[in-house]
Amino acid sequence: MEDFFNFVPDNYFLIVIVVVLSGFLRGFIGFGSGLLMIPILSYFYSPVFAMVFNIVIEIPATIYLTFVGVKKSNLKEITPMMITMMLSIPFGMIFLVSVDEQIIKTLMSSFLILFVILIGSGWRIKSSITNHVLTLGGFISGLMQGSTGMGGPPYVTVLLSKNDSDEVARANILVITSGLVISAIISLYFFGLFTKNILLTGAITAPIYVFSTYLGTRFFNVSGNKYYRNSSLIALGIVGVATLIGVFIQN
Repeated sequence: MEDFFNFVPDNYFLIVIVVVLSGFLRGFIGFGSGLLMIPILSYFYSPVFAMVFNIVIEIPATIYLTFVGVKKSNLKEITPMMITMMLSIPFGMIFLVSVDEQIIKTLMSSFLILFVILIGSGWRIKSSITNHVLTLGGFISGLMQGSTGMGGPPYVTVLLSKNDSDEVARANILVITSGLVISAIISLYFFGLFTKNILLTGAITAPIYVFSTYLGTRFFNVSGNKYYRNSSLIALGIVGVATLIGVFIQN
């Protein structure tokens, strides 16, 4: 049996814990799994492992959450953001495969802390959220996703700055995240970053992630929607502080 699972990384129990927490966060607020999972797994393994593993386990959850989100999302409004984001991810990935991983980890922390400060301070985009703003948000998200695996904060900031209800905002985020995952899969494959061990580890872990995502979605539907925006800010804040501490410890 040990030989059969020889592809599983050391400290797999840690991966399972991170996956459970990340899945619940993804189902509850519509994003955030990468913000939690990638910094932690990058610290214990590598940025490439963290990014590829995150995308692999996202595939079944993305299919499920896309159907959940598309019912209440405003597809016409968010399409420019999604298209721009999907097209810009490969350019960020060029940076990922060309730069030392310690620099990538530092950038992960820096970008995340920046957006935590912006969102946590209550800052919102004051101007109307036009197609140009959506497109720019998608472009920045794509570059960040490709280079650090954490493309969520820019498009979440833009979408939460709109005057949508929490249900519509979450649905828009779910659909945008689906586009992000699809484009990331294509880019990771093109750059040859998928490996047999990561794919197998992701395959045996994905059911745990899907179940955790389902629990997060159920919690939102039952009572969690009352705390949606505050929970989003708290989740980002916790991850941002933890990531920054991790970078200092590793250095």
